[in-house]
Amino acid sequence: MKEVIIDLEEFKKGFYALDDTTKAPYGSLRVMKNAQVTNKGGLAPRPGTELLGTHNSSAKIIKGFYSYKKSFSTNQFLVKCYDDEMEALSISHLSLGWFRVKDGFTADKEFGFVTSLVNTDNQDYLVGCNRYDPYFRWTGAVTQLNGLLAGGETAITVDSTLTPEIFESKTASGSSATTLNVATTPWANDQWINFYVYITSGANDGKIRKITDNTNNQITFDTLGSDPGACTFEIRQLAFPASGTLIYNGTTIAYSAIPTATTFTVSSAHAADDNTMVTLAPTDYPANPRGDRMTNYLNRIVIGHVRSAMARDSGGVLSGFSSGGSAFVSKINDPFDFGFSASRVAGEGDIISMPYGGGEITDVQHQEDGAYVFKEEYIEQITYSQDSSDLAVRTPLKAGVGSAGKTIKGADDIYFIAKDKRFTSIGRVKLKDLKPETENIGLAIQDYLNDCVVDEVGRGKEIEGKIYIPLKSSSEESHNNVLLIYNKHNRGYFEGIWDLPVFGIEEANGDYYYAESNSADVYKMLTSGHADVVGATRYPIVSEVATHFMNLTPSKANLQAMNCIVAEGYIRAGSKIKFQLWKDFSDEPFLEFTFSADETGLLDGEESRAFLGGNPLAVNPLGASFSDVLSDGRRHFSFRYYFPYQYGNYFSIGHFSDQTDDDYEVTRYGLGIKEDPAIKVARIKTV
Repeated sequence: MKEVIIDLEEFKKGFYALDDTTKAPYGSLRVMKNAQVTNKGGLAPRPGTELLGTHNSSAKIIKGFYSYKKSFSTNQFLVKCYDDEMEALSISHLSLGWFRVKDGFTADKEFGFVTSLVNTDNQDYLVGCNRYDPYFRWTGAVTQLNGLLAGGETAITVDSTLTPEIFESKTASGSSATTLNVATTPWANDQWINFYVYITSGANDGKIRKITDNTNNQITFDTLGSDPGACTFEIRQLAFPASGTLIYNGTTIAYSAIPTATTFTVSSAHAADDNTMVTLAPTDYPANPRGDRMTNYLNRIVIGHVRSAMARDSGGVLSGFSSGGSAFVSKINDPFDFGFSASRVAGEGDIISMPYGGGEITDVQHQEDGAYVFKEEYIEQITYSQDSSDLAVRTPLKAGVGSAGKTIKGADDIYFIAKDKRFTSIGRVKLKDLKPETENIGLAIQDYLNDCVVDEVGRGKEIEGKIYIPLKSSSEESHNNVLLIYNKHNRGYFEGIWDLPVFGIEEANGDYYYAESNSADVYKMLTSGHADVVGATRYPIVSEVATHFMNLTPSKANLQAMNCIVAEGYIRAGSKIKFQLWKDFSDEPFLEFTFSADETGLLDGEESRAFLGGNPLAVNPLGASFSDVLSDGRRHFSFRYYFPYQYGNYFSIGHFSDQTDDDYEVTRYGLGIKEDPAIKVARIKTV
C-alpha cells in the first residue's frame, strides 16, 4: 500500500462531452457551467453582465442587433429590432437610452445589417432589411433638442446640425453676401465645393451655407442675405442632408432647410422635452432585394436569404424575382443599386445562383479576399476579377458541407455548425477538402452538440481569441438559452456553457454587448464584477465545475481509497466555494464542504485551525493559509482537508458557488489516495 497526493492543475483541456467519461483527458471537465479558464490556467466564475439602459417591458423579443460605427466620428450606435420597432442607442449619449429610429415594420421578422463605407454619396450608411419590408439606409445622424418644444414651432432648435470635424477655421479679409476672402492659403481650386461655410461671429453668426466654388483665397456660397463683414468662419460638413425627415419623440417630421448650425426649418413641430434625441429617419429602397443576410465585399454589398427582388429574366426583361438560393451583388461604390443591363456591363450589379446543396442561403460572410455564400450543404467563395471584365470568379468548396444557420466571423476564420452538428470553419474545410470528411473541431463535445438545436444559431463573436456561440441547449427551448465558448489557444478547447440567452453579440467602443434572445433588452457583457446587474439589483452567478471520473492508479483494476483533498488558488474576502467529491459515477457527492474566506479569523495571513467544515478527522489536519492582499484585491489561499477513507474505482472532484460577487480562482486540486491491489474473488480457492 502507498499513499500519494495526485495534483490536477492543467485545466486547459476544458469541457469534454464524450461517450465514456473514464477516457476523457486527465483534468478535463464533464461539468463546466458559468465558468472560465483564467490566464493563470485556473477555474473561475464567468464575468458579470449589466443591463444597458432601462428594462424594456415589451413581450416581443429582439430579432435584429448590430453595432454601427461611423467614419470621422467617435460616435457609435447599437441598433436593435423587436416587434415592429427599430431602436438605437448612441454610445456617446448612453444616459439618454434607446430611441426610435423607425417603426411600422412587419412584426417579429429577423433583420440583417451591414455598414457601407464606400459609396457615391460621400457618406457611410447603416444598411438593413428583414426580407418582408423594403431595404433601407440610415445615416446615424443624431443630435438633441436644445429646449422644450410645445408644438407648432416652425424651427426645431438642436445642439448641432454639423459634424464635429472642423476642416478650416479662418478670419475673412473681404466679404459679400455670397463670398469670403482670406489671405493666400494652400487651398486647391474647387477643394471645398459641397462643404459648408459656418459663420462664427458678426451679424450672421450661426448661419451655414453650401459652398459652390473656391479658389486659393476665396470661397463662394449660397447667399447669406447680407454682407457678413470681417467675420470668423469655419468650413464644416452637415450631419444631416439639406432637407429630409427627422424623427424625435417617436414621431417623424419633414424639414425643408437647415439655415443655421442649430436649427431645422419645419412647418409645425410636435411637442417634446428638452434633450430629446433627434435623428434622421431611414430611407427606403423598394426595388432592392429583400434579404436578411448581408456582408461587404470590397466596395460592394452581397445579400442572401432573399425573399423577393427585381431582376432580369432569361430574356433580359426586368421583372419580379423570388429565389432564396441566389445571392445579389450591388454595383461598385453604390450599395443602393443592384441593377444590371440585359448584357451585364462591368461595375453593375449581379445575381449569382447557388444550385448546389438545395434550400435557401443560410448566410453570407466575407473573409480576406472573398465573399462566402453558405447553404446547408454547400459553400462557395466568390471573388470578382478586379479588372475591366469585372467577372465573378466562383470557387465551390466542398459539396455536402455547409452551415445550418448563421456563421461567426472570427479574426482569421469563419466558424459555423453544419446540419449534422459538426462544429468547424472555412479554414478547416479548405485544409481538409481532399479528404473524405471536414475536420470537426467540436468533436470533443459532440455528445453535447448532438442535443443542441443548431439551425437557429445566434450571431456570435470572437473576443480575445475565444469564439462565443449562442445556441439552444435542446429542442425544448423556444429561444437560444446558452453560450458555448471555444478557446482557440493551445490547439483549441471548449470553456463550457454560460447560461445567457443570446440572440447576437456586438462590439462598440471597445466593450461587448449581447441582445437577449427572449426579451427586448441588451446587456453589457464581460463586466469586472461577478454578478448579473439589472438596475440596482445584483443577481448571483451560479458557477459549477466537475472533472470527469478518473482512476488515478496505473491499472484501472486497482481500487483507490481517498482521504484528503488539497486546493489552491486566489480568493476575495467574502467569497464562498463549495467543494464536492463523487465516486463511481454517482450523481450525488459523497463529500461536500464550504470553504469561506471570511473577513475575520481566516484572512490574517496566518495558518487557520478551523479544520474547514467540522471536527478534525485525521491526526494532523492542516488548516487554510492566506497570503497578504495582492494587487488585484484577492489573496492566495491553500488548504488540505481530511476525511475518513472512501473506497472506489473512479473519483471526480469539483466546486460550486452561488453568491453574488463571488470572486475566486481555483488553480489546483490535489487528491490524497492510497492504492490497494484488486482481488478477483472467483479465482480464490477455499480449503
